[in-house]
Amino acid sequence: MPAARADDTTSAARRVPLSFALKTQYGIGEISNGMVGAGFGFFLLFYLTAVCGMSGTVAGSATLIATLVDAVADPAIGLASDRVNTRWGRRLPFMVVSIVPFAIAFGVLFSMPAALTGSAQFLYVTICLIVLRLALSAFVLPFTAVGAEITDDYRERASVVAFRLTFQNAGVLACVVLGLGVFMAGPNGLLSRAAYVPFAWTAAAVIAVSGAIAIIAVRRALPRLHAPAVERTPFVAGFAREMVELSRNRSFLVLFGTVMVYFLAYSAYAALALYATKYFWKLDTFAIQLILLAASLGPLIGVPISSFALKRMEKRTLAIIAYFAIALFQIWPPLVQLYAPITLSPFTAAVVLFANSLCVGTAIMVCGVAFQSMLADTADEHEWLFGVRREGLFFSGLILSYKAASGVGGLIAGVALDTIGFPTDLAVRGPGYVVPAEVIHRLGLISGPLPAALVAVAPLFLFGYRLTRKRHGEIIALLEQRHADRTEPALLLADVGTSAAVS
Repeated sequence: MPAARADDTTSAARRVPLSFALKTQYGIGEISNGMVGAGFGFFLLFYLTAVCGMSGTVAGSATLIATLVDAVADPAIGLASDRVNTRWGRRLPFMVVSIVPFAIAFGVLFSMPAALTGSAQFLYVTICLIVLRLALSAFVLPFTAVGAEITDDYRERASVVAFRLTFQNAGVLACVVLGLGVFMAGPNGLLSRAAYVPFAWTAAAVIAVSGAIAIIAVRRALPRLHAPAVERTPFVAGFAREMVELSRNRSFLVLFGTVMVYFLAYSAYAALALYATKYFWKLDTFAIQLILLAASLGPLIGVPISSFALKRMEKRTLAIIAYFAIALFQIWPPLVQLYAPITLSPFTAAVVLFANSLCVGTAIMVCGVAFQSMLADTADEHEWLFGVRREGLFFSGLILSYKAASGVGGLIAGVALDTIGFPTDLAVRGPGYVVPAEVIHRLGLISGPLPAALVAVAPLFLFGYRLTRKRHGEIIALLEQRHADRTEPALLLADVGTSAAVS
């Protein structure tokens, strides 16, 4: 089939509304990303420091090294998934090859042998993180790009993002339940090294199954997806050219800056969450689990809110409001506990933090739906400006910013713990050890106000975003006209060829 006819066919397919079943099946793939996000965000720093005895700075450094390696690989993986041309499409081969090492690396990371110490321990963690991050990129980047190109409709894209983020939070929820509710339940479960091994491999199995379901969904969606453009430049030269083009796309740069700052704040906030809930708020494992679950249940409220709001306001406006709401919800509880006349008891604090965490989760979902559908719209703008579609490269930028920020955020959290003098190797010190009061006071300050201040900076970038609903509609119309102009000569040539063959 001529390229022009193929493009016209896929364009028509993308105008057909997506079925609920396909969106569900596709969204399930995000469970794997949610599992890793929760594992990294809530458990990793605590596991490496309090359980395995690494210093916060060393644990943060291992995370940062893996992130730097991944920083080089992510754009290359994204561009490769844009350019590759196989009978299974552009995205599917990367997902198929990466899902098994993705799952295994997660299991191995949380199964570190107790005999390892010092440099051997650091090397083990660093290698596991590098493999896990590279496999994560090879799966998630093409998978996420599919969501941007599976439909051209402005509102349908927001629906696809909502499905994906809902299942991402289901992955977070599953990871938290497996960890705190099953394998680490009990007063000293978080400090039990043996509890992390079955937790890790159960989570790895969930990652593998959800990834397999996503692969089936993407296989079903192949008729809707864009074919790769004909590339006349070698990969390395094309990679350099694409980087230059990205640097000239104002909308992308604005979104990249926003998400970089936000994830820097969020990763530090999540890495310190277990420390804050257990030692600052003095909550038991059951209460901690409920609070983390509330953050995962918040998106169930956020989805209808975002759907309702996006009918009445621009995506940019909704994202800005949601970012400021997140900052507010993060900053006030520890400040009240530290400086208000009345100190909250653990029970009262658990109730307040549950409600507050529900609000945080809701705001994160509202922000995520608006922001990620803005990125998909920017991919259309990029095609209009530069003549090529680069969803893979775009979402590699999104995920690169997340990983880079999480690496730096994890390092900030680790260094902050060392700076305030928080003790390491709490598992060895035993359950009777009491952390000094002045250290607890400083823990409250670094676990809430510090991340919240960074979150408040993130939406400032969005005031420079200019791609409105009206402008996006104009761009889609212009792209369809451009494709039609290319199709007509191709059809004419095909008819001439057919006539010649007949005669």
